[in-house]
Parts: sequence; structure tokens; C-alpha cells
Amino acid sequence: MIKIDVINFQQALYNAQIYNQKHLLLGNGFSIACVPSIFTYQSLFNEADFKDSPQIRKAFEILNTTDFEVVIHALEQSGRLLEGYDNNQSVLANQMLADAERIKDILIQTIANNHPASPADIPDRKLNACSNFLSNFLLSGKVYTLNYDLLLYWTLMFNMDNPQNKIIPCDGFGRDTFINSGEVEVSDYVTWQGTSKAKEQNVHYLHGALHLFDAGKDLQKYTWIDTGVPLVEQTRLALQADKFPIFVSEGNSDNKMDRITHSAYLYHNFKSFSGICSGTYFKKPASSCLFTYGVSFSENDSHIFDCIAYGTLQHLFVGIYGNPENQNNQEIIKKAIDLGKNRTDNFKLKITFYDAESANVWGKNI
Repeated sequence: MIKIDVINFQQALYNAQIYNQKHLLLGNGFSIACVPSIFTYQSLFNEADFKDSPQIRKAFEILNTTDFEVVIHALEQSGRLLEGYDNNQSVLANQMLADAERIKDILIQTIANNHPASPADIPDRKLNACSNFLSNFLLSGKVYTLNYDLLLYWTLMFNMDNPQNKIIPCDGFGRDTFINSGEVEVSDYVTWQGTSKAKEQNVHYLHGALHLFDAGKDLQKYTWIDTGVPLVEQTRLALQADKFPIFVSEGNSDNKMDRITHSAYLYHNFKSFSGICSGTYFKKPASSCLFTYGVSFSENDSHIFDCIAYGTLQHLFVGIYGNPENQNNQEIIKKAIDLGKNRTDNFKLKITFYDAESANVWGKNI
């Protein structure tokens, strides 16, 4: 049993004042805290449609899990091993690999089909509370998310028309301008602007999102203002047309990293995260700190956590939800502590655990 001290969120913010920037990494617990009936793996599994692939449901049962990425990884590994052991089993091996890809499609379709239909489905008090929470980081730092859903995007849009709003979110997307018959015109869709907005971008979807689509020559962001159609409905219609959003759901970290490096947008976001963890070319400790909220430190996201482990980030604030002595939290605590084990004396990583519930990210329960 690892014993730790846990402080509240306000104390953590106070302790972080000594750093030039406070950054935030969001995990699935961020979405679960808002709508637990939808975003847990158990909830997604219960709603997933396996009727055309009963063998996939059986795979979940055999592995005794509802974690989609665990099953994806198992099928990918088994398919490769089977073909390596017996060339006569190539049909079965290919079926396993195809099923791994099919699970990715089922996952994204399940999220889209069960996602809250619009921001109106989230109470204003929740969006306002979350906006206040994010402002602690966006005023000077950056927000990174491992999630695919629209909750972060909706929250950022919630107070955009409020003159007292101090948050200026930038996800790197904007409208292209072009000359038509001598007149400057603006595109009627939003695309990723690449390096031209790199410095001001402060919101990064590390693994893609439901509203981001690869249109070939462009990476487009679906918006409500251009169509009047809710984003979730646009995503559902796109899926029906066999168009899939940018979505990293590979079964292990190496495969996720391979997916990331083949997308300019995803790789840009990854390099940004790596950058805030590394300071000035590793010559001195990074003058910033990182908070995590809802992050489980899963092995299949080690490409993210390696940035912390092998970087120069000085201080990591880890959100712990509930009793620190329960099994899930003990695993998180151990993994977080292990991130600092290979640091030299010049680049030691300080780790502070805070009570995630005290952050009231979506407001207090009423």
C-alpha cells in the first residue's frame, strides 16, 4: 500500500503559482464526471451494436473486460502471432486483425450514437463551472485532452459571447481566405491552419475528436454555425456515409504513436505536449507545471506519459478521485510516482496528489 498526502484543488493551484504556466491534461474521467451514464467503458459496451459481429462480443467475454482498447490489442497481437505460428491459419489471423479494426468503428459509432445531442443537454451550471475550471489553465497555459467527445469543445464555446469571459481558446482551426474575381472571400468551412496558428493554439486534441474530419487536402472541423445542424448529428450523418473522424483508438501505445506520426495535425499536438514537458531543449527544467484530471495513466497511453518521464517538467499535479487506498487509485499513484524514477538530480520531478472531486469541474452536486 502506497501512502500519500492528498491536498485540495485550491491548495494545488496556490502551490502552482510559482510556475510561469499551468497546463492541463484531461482523461476520460473528465467526461465521466459530467455524464457517467454514457462515457464509462461499461456504459459504452452496453450500448455497442455487436449483432453483425457476435465473435467480437465473445472476445470481450473471454477477456472478461469492457475496455475496447484491451480487446483491440488482444486481437491485433493474436492475429500476428497466429499467422507467425501457422501459415495455414492466415484466414483466421486476418479475421482477427479485421475485427480489431471493426471494434474501432463500433467504438466511435457507439460514442456518437449515445453522445448528448447538443450543449442544451448539459445544464448551464455545469458548463459554467467547467469554464471556470479551464480558465485556471487557459489564461496562461494549454489544455490537452485524450478524449474524443464534444464536452470540452462545448464548454469552450459556452461563454464565447460573454464580454466578461477571459478565456480565449484556440484549437488551431480557422477559415481560409482566397481571391475570387479580384475579391477576398472567406471559406464556408473551418480547417486546421497548421503552423500559422501554432503559437496561439492552446487547446489540443491528442487523439482526435468526433468533430474533426480528414477531407483529403484539408483537416476540417465540423461546426454548428455553418450548417445549423448539431455537431453530433453531423457526425452521425458522416458515419452513415462511411466518413470517419480523426480518432486514435489503437490497442497499444506503439500503434497509437504510429497513427499519430502519420497525421500532421495529431503529430503537431503531440509535439506541443512533448514541448511543455521538455523545457528549453533539455538545458534547464521546464518553467511550468502540469495538472492531470480524469487520467488513469494507462499503459496503452505510455507515449504520452513518456514525455513526462523523460522530460524536464518540474511538477506534476495528479488528480485522485475517491479513496487513495482503493485498487484503481493505487495503480494510478504507482504509475505517477514511477514517472520520476529515471530523472537525474538536476531534473527531479515533484509529484503532488490532489482531490479531484474538490475541483468541482462540473459544479457541485445538487
